[in-house]
This record gives sequence, C-alpha cells and structure tokens, in this order.
Amino acid sequence: MGLFQDIAAEAQKGKLDFLVIGGLAVVFHGYSRDTADLDLLIRREERGPWVELLSRLDYAVHQGRTNFVQLSPPKQGAWPVDLMLVGDATFDAILAAGLEVEMYGARLKIPSLEHLLALKLHALKHGHLKRYGKDLLDVEGLVRVNALDLRSEKMRHIFLRYGTIRIYEQISGFTRGE
Repeated sequence: MGLFQDIAAEAQKGKLDFLVIGGLAVVFHGYSRDTADLDLLIRREERGPWVELLSRLDYAVHQGRTNFVQLSPPKQGAWPVDLMLVGDATFDAILAAGLEVEMYGARLKIPSLEHLLALKLHALKHGHLKRYGKDLLDVEGLVRVNALDLRSEKMRHIFLRYGTIRIYEQISGFTRGE
C-alpha cells in the first residue's frame, strides 16, 4: 500500500477523522499547482494519536507548535506530512461539509471550497511571509477557476471574517485584471 492508503487505514483503525488540506485540496478544487507535502487537518485533542500513527509509518516530528506539527518522511523523496490542529467545533463544521475524493488510491475527504478558502485566508492573515505568495496565488486561483463573485455578500463575509480587507481588495483587483 502507499502512504495515502496507509494513513486512511490506520486512521480508520484508530477512529481518527481528518481532511486533506493545502495544495492537494487546492488541486481538487480546480486550481492546478505543484505540491510537495501532505497537509492534514485534525482535531487539536488528537495530536498525540496522530503523531503515534505517523511514527508507526516511520515519520518523525521535525517541528511542533501549538497548532501545527511538521513531520519528516522516512526516506528521501517521500511525502513530508504537516498536521494543522483545530478545535472540535471548527473541525466538525469542516468535516461535515467536506467532500469525499479519490486520491492516490484512497477515499479521502477534503474541505468544501468555502472552508478551503477560509483556511487559506486564515493562513494569509496569520502566516509566515515565506508562504504568503503561495497562499495568495492559491486564493486568487481558486476564485478564478471557480468563477466566484467576490462582490457577493457570502464571499465578502468569508474574506473579511478569515482574512483582511487588504487581502480582499488585493484578490478583487487580481480577478478584475488590475
């Protein structure tokens, strides 16, 4: 079995829910871009069981923070895994609206387009400068390929709740060709 099937099988055994986020989810929502890691959204309280699960697959914690854990792969060329940790209410809402997809031979869930945008906007608002450009391009690409109307109340609300007015205006300018 491959990594995706192994993670899905082990998570099911341990009754651990998750969603695939990041670049792979962006691709499934229509914006094609390269990605070199596997990003998973998990419940904050399940950090320990997830680290144990990935340790059984020979992953090692590279960096751990309150809301984020980076794991190094067992060998060169394998997928690094990043865990994003969120509270139960946030996780449950994203999971309930998630979409099931076939990914590398496994049935996995990704966030809805709106939730993925919210996650990306949150990352832009609170993230590191080195990731800013990539996340900004992801948001702009998702808006374009999905023909989202940023003037709609729903989209404006998502942008202003999870991002900033500056990000909203920047993406609005991109999509208008400014």
